[in-house]
Amino acid sequence: MYLRLITKYLILKNMNTMKKSSRSQFLEIVNAHISLRDQAKKFDPAMVKVATGIKEGRLQLADTAYYSIKFAGNKANIDMFETQDAKEIGITNVTQAKLQKDRLFLCNRIILLASEIEGDLPGSDSELKKVIKQTNFDSIKKVGGLQNGVFSLIANKKIIIDERPMQDFATDGNTTINIGTYFLESPRFIRDDEEFEFNIELGDDAPEKALIKVVLAGTATIPA
Repeated sequence: MYLRLITKYLILKNMNTMKKSSRSQFLEIVNAHISLRDQAKKFDPAMVKVATGIKEGRLQLADTAYYSIKFAGNKANIDMFETQDAKEIGITNVTQAKLQKDRLFLCNRIILLASEIEGDLPGSDSELKKVIKQTNFDSIKKVGGLQNGVFSLIANKKIIIDERPMQDFATDGNTTINIGTYFLESPRFIRDDEEFEFNIELGDDAPEKALIKVVLAGTATIPA
């Protein structure tokens, strides 16, 4: 709870200014915990450990994005990260719905795109993967019904985003933001020891040939 309050304070403080980078947000949050520790107040030891690792040069921050593409044809509920997933370039860079070991990831924006398969549906999983890897994705408005659904993000056994409208990703015509991009009002950390979920719920089944791509973007720790 206290981490959430700190995060909200840091974001609200800058509501009327240009959006900060996820790197800046990451450093502000971990440094806030050092300040809490020094003031003998309640703090998250994991955040202090990360801040110390960065200061001592054992860790560094890197722009990071975790993505997954799913076939959504004739489905009303789509789980974009699943425990049976295995890393495969062009399909997903996440294995078993978990981050790589010793990663701490601050997600500050989500990108959601969609497309429909041209021609006949592939006859096998291998053929479907080949089609997916060759697909150019675009606005969810190009696929009927998607923008009228809702999405949720769950990580660390907590709800980060609770049934927000998919309309948030319909950014067509907005020249200040990339297509399909939603910035989290309260950027949240995703840790490596828990599965995370990005779920889509539609009012009706998606079109028969629908494909959906989600990207969780932000900043993560990696070994220096």
